[in-house]
Amino acid sequence: MLSRRAAGAAALGLAVGLGALLAPGPAYADYEHCDALGNCYWVVEKPGTGDGGNGGGSNNGGGGAGRGCSYEGQPVPCVVDELGVWDGACYVKRVPPPTGGRTDGYWSIRTCGVYGGIASQSPATWSPDPPAGILPSYQELAQRAIAEMNLDGPRIGIAPRTNGAGLVGLPIWLWNNVSPTTWGPITRTAAVPGRSVTATARAQKIVWSMGDGNSVTCTKPGTPYQPSFGKQRSPDCGYDGYSQPSSTQRGGRYTVTATTSWLITWSGGGGNSGSQSIDLSSTATIDIDELQVITS
Repeated sequence: MLSRRAAGAAALGLAVGLGALLAPGPAYADYEHCDALGNCYWVVEKPGTGDGGNGGGSNNGGGGAGRGCSYEGQPVPCVVDELGVWDGACYVKRVPPPTGGRTDGYWSIRTCGVYGGIASQSPATWSPDPPAGILPSYQELAQRAIAEMNLDGPRIGIAPRTNGAGLVGLPIWLWNNVSPTTWGPITRTAAVPGRSVTATARAQKIVWSMGDGNSVTCTKPGTPYQPSFGKQRSPDCGYDGYSQPSSTQRGGRYTVTATTSWLITWSGGGGNSGSQSIDLSSTATIDIDELQVITS
């Protein structure tokens, strides 16, 4: 077995001593390893006998499963613990964000000149995409897939209509105009060479805050109202009615807020999986009048 620690010590000694490193035999990756910082790279068990599968690495002489790593035609270690992953010219190592630094991308340091030159290390730099040879984590790919869903709050349907008026005591019909982005299910996949994650989002419920201190929870999107339904109550998502006219509210209308609770599940290679919840809201306003009884 090729010891990654031994290879790292040899390369680090070169970086300090400016000597020439004797190149090892061609190295091919056998499996992928990810450390606690999210660094993911291909590990060599037996030099020159890797399975040749797809892996990380750049196209400019950098490493990857089945190809090995080289510098000016000579094999070099693909991974050095202390220095990171070979990108064809330098070793790149992912590092935690500095104090006060951005957390929406990748911080890394580059060590160049390790072979045939004067070794030098750059300060930590930020980039929106992972450096060459370093794959984004499964969690990061899951967030990319979720962002591509463009999930929305409910497309509110309500009776009485927002351009009409209802009456105190009459039932209110509530519904969500269903689409993949307002109710689901919707599935998206985010991928980079060597890794992918598929995420699926499904709405679990909608909580309707009616603007008078009361709320209604519906586990179905609701039934759109039709004039033929008359004064019936909604069979699956409705409010029994307001006890006061909307003239008692600021602006003379009730503000109805509908909040969808989404459950998103995702899975990737190697048994990596997870889930998260997202709440998204929409609003509408309605006019509720008081029934006037005229007597003579």
